[in-house]
Amino acid sequence: MKFTRDWLQNYVDLGELPPEQLADELTMVGLEVDSVTELYEKLSDLKTGRVLTVEPHPNADKLTLCTVSVGQETLQIICGAPNVREGLGVVVALPGTVLPGDFKIKKSKVRGVESQGMLCSERELGLSEEHHGIMELGEEIEPGLSFVEATGLKDIQIEVDLTPNRPDCASVIGVARETAGILRKKISVPFKNTELAANSSSFAVEVENPELCPRYAARLIQGITIGPSPWWLRKRLLSVGEKPRDDSLDTG
Repeated sequence: MKFTRDWLQNYVDLGELPPEQLADELTMVGLEVDSVTELYEKLSDLKTGRVLTVEPHPNADKLTLCTVSVGQETLQIICGAPNVREGLGVVVALPGTVLPGDFKIKKSKVRGVESQGMLCSERELGLSEEHHGIMELGEEIEPGLSFVEATGLKDIQIEVDLTPNRPDCASVIGVARETAGILRKKISVPFKNTELAANSSSFAVEVENPELCPRYAARLIQGITIGPSPWWLRKRLLSVGEKPRDDSLDTG
């Protein structure tokens, strides 16, 4: 069972409680903690940036020459991604940064023009298999920030070895209830009441063996457009080692 400190914080106020102390407290009440891990430590050198200008590379048809702000300085970076554009918030690997796979970024010349860094895709960061373009952070992102802090990826993952007698803690809310008891604090579960839409469509569920299945509930969902999940959901899945797929699968 994996969760993160930030995820748990959504349900119970942890204050300044160190992750290691939280792990000890959980272990003492029977939730043995296997590991406490800082997430995305290898991405800590990455910066947020904003693309200021995009021009064709003078010596390559499929490359562009970009000027990118990373806060207090502006870099010239060559990029081949089809989605790079002016105003876009991007992930910038500066010279000296080591990406997953021990790929070290350095200044280099591409077709005779200097490139002072790299604009990264999600696959190059180890976040997903998406590599058809660079990762988009939106136009509102402030350049020059730590990428993992600005996107909320900086977090602590805690893994608990659940025993068969503790199915009540097989969810983050379950662990939050236990934690609230340890800290003598209230739990806050932000459930929302959802109104069912009026719909003329109907379908029936027939239970063929009521003794084996005394109750079966079903809900029809229509008008869904399959696409990428919102960042907050993708971030949650990534934090516990799951790869986001699309909104229909990620919400299951």
